[in-house]
Amino acid sequence: MIASLGKRLNALSERFVPDPFVFALLLTFVTAVLAFAIGEGVAAQPPMQRLTTLADGWYGQFFGNAALMKFTMQMCIVLITGHAIAMSKPVRRVIERVALVARSPAAAAAVVALFASFMSLIQWGLGAIAGAFLAREMGRAFARRGDPIHYPLLGAAGYAGFLVWHGGLSGSAPLSVATPGHFLESEIGVIPITQTLLSPLNIAVTVVMLILVAVVFHALMPRNPDDMVVYDGDLENDDDKSVVADAYLQSAVVRALEGGRWLSTLTGVALLGVALWVFGAQGAAGWNLDSVNLLFLGLGLVLHRSAMSYARAVAAGVQGAAGIILQFPFYFGILGLLKASGLIVQIAAFFVSISTDATLPLFTFLSAGLVNFFVPSGGGQWAVQGPVMIQALQTMPAVDPAKVVMALAYGDAWTNMLQPFWALPLLGIMNLRARDIIGYTAFLMIVTGPVFLLLLAVL
Repeated sequence: MIASLGKRLNALSERFVPDPFVFALLLTFVTAVLAFAIGEGVAAQPPMQRLTTLADGWYGQFFGNAALMKFTMQMCIVLITGHAIAMSKPVRRVIERVALVARSPAAAAAVVALFASFMSLIQWGLGAIAGAFLAREMGRAFARRGDPIHYPLLGAAGYAGFLVWHGGLSGSAPLSVATPGHFLESEIGVIPITQTLLSPLNIAVTVVMLILVAVVFHALMPRNPDDMVVYDGDLENDDDKSVVADAYLQSAVVRALEGGRWLSTLTGVALLGVALWVFGAQGAAGWNLDSVNLLFLGLGLVLHRSAMSYARAVAAGVQGAAGIILQFPFYFGILGLLKASGLIVQIAAFFVSISTDATLPLFTFLSAGLVNFFVPSGGGQWAVQGPVMIQALQTMPAVDPAKVVMALAYGDAWTNMLQPFWALPLLGIMNLRARDIIGYTAFLMIVTGPVFLLLLAVL
């Protein structure tokens, strides 16, 4: 029954889910119309002035916000460094071995979902790429044996890590409030990751979600071979292949610098040393987006066999970051429309108005899930929605700010299952379309939503 429901949802997504960039363009126009029609922040203005205010808000965020452009670069680096680590030979060997573990299609889907989730908890960029690589390798392994397996469902399982990523070590909102000098420090202070990412609440939520994603994808895999959509691509592994210049064009020194392990390893060790020094000097507060990127940059250099091998892996990762580079400005423009019109405050304030000390985290979760459709960025969402939630906290001192931060993080991650933006790298690697997987991830969202709310209510 579950597999049949997943199949129906996916059939609907194939008909009605547009490409993520088209989705961003449509959301821009929809938000602009809503902002003009019902935005309380511009309601008193004449029509032309209202248009000018909204245009100014859109343009000011589209390219004009230096902090958001920095955030775009940070997100690109997270993805690219994670991609480079996933492409390193040690990690690829692990992926290839894990791909041989599952002997049944249902077990394969569960293994891919668990692996992608674990990798996303370490770093979401690593999870995005490693999950995609494992899903593709799993499809190839079954194809080599002549066993049918539902390849798009493996892709959905590879994306499942984005259900749990915001509770992991690269979670944007928890890392933001753990950084000294963050924009809400005067209201809530610095909240170390011991109160958010390492809290009993987050540990319990993460463990439950890991179990759920494995169970759901195991159940979603069709049992009838005729219902499978098998992998039909190249069965050969596309390991990193060095491009070696003609020997007479390069000196021995250049060959040693480009192809030798010593330079990349030495640099990587140095970067890891700096990251460890930061963590040692600042403690939990030192774990933020910049230090995480530094850590994974150093780790990637150590894992690759040469500087040029790492550079090629980064170049391949940049292709996956194209969606971020292209679409983030449009989402920031949407953010500008929401702020200039007051719509973002209206959305969050509605939930706040019906909240109590006990239900504020629940409504924070639901509002974050809604806002994520308009601003599919955990860090960007916290920058806009965070001040509203903190304002509510001023009148509800019994509510733990750390719990509100994590509730927003869970809401953002929850509706990622229906928001295809972060699936772009996986879709490229697996040669799939968003509509091929969204029906299955939507089912996962339906199942996990009540569980998130229950855990927030009782813990």
